[in-house]
Amino acid sequence: MHAKNSKSLITAVVILLVLFNGFTLLWLVLGWSPVLGNLVSAAQLRAYAAQVYPDLSPEGPWAKYDPVSSGYFLDFTLKDGGGRRSLGYDLKSGLVEDERRETVLREELGIAETPEVNGHMAFWWAKWTPGSPEEPVVGIRIDFRDRNDAPVPDEAAMREAMADQAMELYEDLSPRTPVQSVSVHYHHEAQEDRRGAPLWHSITVALPEDQPLTRELVLDGTLSRS
Repeated sequence: MHAKNSKSLITAVVILLVLFNGFTLLWLVLGWSPVLGNLVSAAQLRAYAAQVYPDLSPEGPWAKYDPVSSGYFLDFTLKDGGGRRSLGYDLKSGLVEDERRETVLREELGIAETPEVNGHMAFWWAKWTPGSPEEPVVGIRIDFRDRNDAPVPDEAAMREAMADQAMELYEDLSPRTPVQSVSVHYHHEAQEDRRGAPLWHSITVALPEDQPLTRELVLDGTLSRS
């Protein structure tokens, strides 16, 4: 009997250690306690919805975590039962993802769902801050690449090419609405990372209010590899 109780106790301790380690790992990966992240995100999404969609009611107090986007989302229903809507929240940026509102704004501005600049794929997105949801926070991005037979540029030449593309992108899309973030991503088909996947280089420039993008900001930006 004593041996059986000891075995049960050891099993319980092992389970607790596994749960604790898993919880700690999630905390390190996400940067937030999973429980705290769920609760904080839900509070921010409720605050946003109360201002923008007063007829929406949250389906619960708990925001769900999306491992694909690394963000949180909360479903809302119309108080008269007329439909559902989902809002997302990014803990790192503190911004709300409102797909319906983003689509309406993009169409009002006459921006294509997948815009192109100089034949390269570009991206445009709008998000909102829960505390002041009147004005959008807009980001733009362009991806371009060189083929295998093209010379592999050194870092200086790559930065120059990335600055060219970023300025073209900015000049094309920024007149529609103020832009707060500009990203440019470059890939040479001859370059791969350690896993054998395409190696991308990127520069992202955050623009304070009323600050236009300049070539110098891109040339001096932090170059990341992924």
